[in-house]
Amino acid sequence: MACIKRFIHAAWFEGRLWVSGCTLRKSAPALIPLLVAVGYVAGPWDFIPDHIPYVGHADEAGIATLGVLTARMLLPPEAFAGLLEQMRDGSQPFQPTSLQLLTWLVWHRRLRRTRAHAATRLRRLRSRPHRNARAADRLFDTVGYRRWWQLRSIAAPRVSALSGLVVVGGSPRSGTTLLRTLLSRHSMIAAGPETTVFLNRISSPEDIATRLGWQAAEIRQWQRDSRSQAEFIGRFHAAVVQRFGKPVWLEKTPRNVGRFRFVRRHFPNAKLVHIVRDGRDVVCSLRRTPFARLDHAAPDSTAAAIRCAVQWRKLVEAGIKWRHDPNYYELSYEALVRAPEEQLRALLTFLDLPWEPQILQPADDEAPDIFESKATRAIFDSSPGRWRHELSPADQRALDVLLGPTLAKVGYA
Repeated sequence: MACIKRFIHAAWFEGRLWVSGCTLRKSAPALIPLLVAVGYVAGPWDFIPDHIPYVGHADEAGIATLGVLTARMLLPPEAFAGLLEQMRDGSQPFQPTSLQLLTWLVWHRRLRRTRAHAATRLRRLRSRPHRNARAADRLFDTVGYRRWWQLRSIAAPRVSALSGLVVVGGSPRSGTTLLRTLLSRHSMIAAGPETTVFLNRISSPEDIATRLGWQAAEIRQWQRDSRSQAEFIGRFHAAVVQRFGKPVWLEKTPRNVGRFRFVRRHFPNAKLVHIVRDGRDVVCSLRRTPFARLDHAAPDSTAAAIRCAVQWRKLVEAGIKWRHDPNYYELSYEALVRAPEEQLRALLTFLDLPWEPQILQPADDEAPDIFESKATRAIFDSSPGRWRHELSPADQRALDVLLGPTLAKVGYA
């Protein structure tokens, strides 16, 4: 803030000298871009947000510098003559110009953020052995998998002919775990714990390896060798099919529903399965989970119910946009728990897979999934409608306003 004050003071000082060196009518046009430069640097607005690495203050530097230079170009020659004369005779004390202070201000702010980013990169480099690593491996470790794929995706194929892929999504606490557990008993479907490989931010190789019982170094090597996220998913699919010995891979991560566009663009043969549950029941369950985004609101408060409802609405709306797609299938959680065989038969028909009755019967040696928040071995139909006695009147009124249109779209009163 002190830097901004010095810049504004210097700009005001120069403006007074310019005006004193010529008539106000001639110098007024030059003050307009100068005021724009001052206002943009001092104001709260940003074309490029400050948190963007390396270029967060590029807009301030460009607009402010352009404003000062434009002001000086618009000034008549006599303005500079008056400025130099007053500086030489000592009638005005010497101080840095607004352009000098502006340059120092912008670069000082930029370098402070760049130093923090550089320190993060250096810590990452020092924490990993690079003595015998390839140059490509060093670059991958430096920039991370997301930027690595962005750099290499230009040379990667846009569309994959991969088949035998089922992507399941839905709001958290909507029955995605139940559906995955049931379908994992099918002799042709490999359905394991969540891998997050379709999301923008993928879990670490160590986390994925712990869930699946694989080697983290192998997964990291797939990331390095892939030119895009779609290519990495293709490698992952091949490994799953080979290790489970089943031709179809079902990947269940609830927030996959927000990535259906990515799946459709890169994997046109993939099947999209969206499981939907009454948003009011989802709120009752979601707000008591450790992964609910409550922003420090009390779990039983109306504020927590509203935050969970907004999450449900966003994900459901993202999914139902694909109802026109022939490879999209929408399944109701309530219908699944009330008539599981009927609903699963219809789903397997959509997946072009035969019906197998054992998917409704858990095996005696079937272990619960320790990585799920609530692994399900049997089907219970007692949870639908729980919101009627768990939500307070204030909660119900708030959810009626927030969820009413979306509930109607997916068939809930």
